[in-house]
Amino acid sequence: MRWEGNDLVVEILFSQAGLATQVLVGAGSTYLLFDAGDGTLRDLLERGVSPQKLAGVFITHGHADHMASLWGLLGYLRAEGHTESFTIWYPQGACEVAEVLAAFRRCYGSTIPYELADHPLSDGELVRVENVEVLARKLEHWHSIQGKPLAPAPALGYRITFLGQIVAITGDTAFHPGLEDLLRGADLALIEATWEEPGPKGLHLTRAQAEALAQLAQSVFFIHRRDGRVLIQGDLRQFS
Repeated sequence: MRWEGNDLVVEILFSQAGLATQVLVGAGSTYLLFDAGDGTLRDLLERGVSPQKLAGVFITHGHADHMASLWGLLGYLRAEGHTESFTIWYPQGACEVAEVLAAFRRCYGSTIPYELADHPLSDGELVRVENVEVLARKLEHWHSIQGKPLAPAPALGYRITFLGQIVAITGDTAFHPGLEDLLRGADLALIEATWEEPGPKGLHLTRAQAEALAQLAQSVFFIHRRDGRVLIQGDLRQFS
C-alpha cells in the first residue's frame, strides 16, 4: 500500500500483527525505515529499493515483529561495503534493540565499514534528518505472552514532518491520551487496529478505537491487523 504527497512517499512494505511490520518513507532524497520486522530486506529489494539508500531505521518498540530483521539489515550493509552513516533510533530502555546493536559491534568491531550510530529516544524528543523532522511520542504497549500482559514495554509513536506535510505512525499501542496529539492534523496516519473486539488491557487498539482516532487525520491506513490486510480511510485518490 502506497501514499504519495508532495515529494513524499509512504509505503507499507508489510504489516501483520505478530509477524512483521515495516514502513518505508521517502522524503525527497531522504529514505527512512520505520520498524524492521521479519522479511525487511526481501521487501525492500523486491520493490527495487536498495537498503543503502536508507539513512537509518526508527524502531517503535523492541518486539520481534518490529525489529527481527535489524541484524540482517546491518549485516547486508556490511557485506555490501556501505560507507555512509547509518542510525538506529529507538525508545529509551528498549533492551532488545540495544542488545542487537551491542552484539553486532562485538562480533564485527572495526570491520564494519560504515558509521553505525544509535540514538535512544525519549518522549517529546525531536530528530532532524536532512529536511525531515521526526517527533517521538510515548505511547502504551505491554510485553505479553499468548495475550497475557506482563509489563510495560518502552514504546513510541512517530510524527514526521516534511515540506509542511505530516505523517503519523502509532506503532503498537493501547488507547492513550498521547495519541490525539500524535495524530491531530496529519495528512496521513498509520494507525494500528489489531483487535476487532476489545482485548487485554495495555496491548492494542480495537478497530473501533482506530476508526474514532482516524477522524483526527486527513487520510488513514489501518495496519497491524491479524489478517494482514491494510484498510484505508480518506481520499482514495492518494492511494495506490
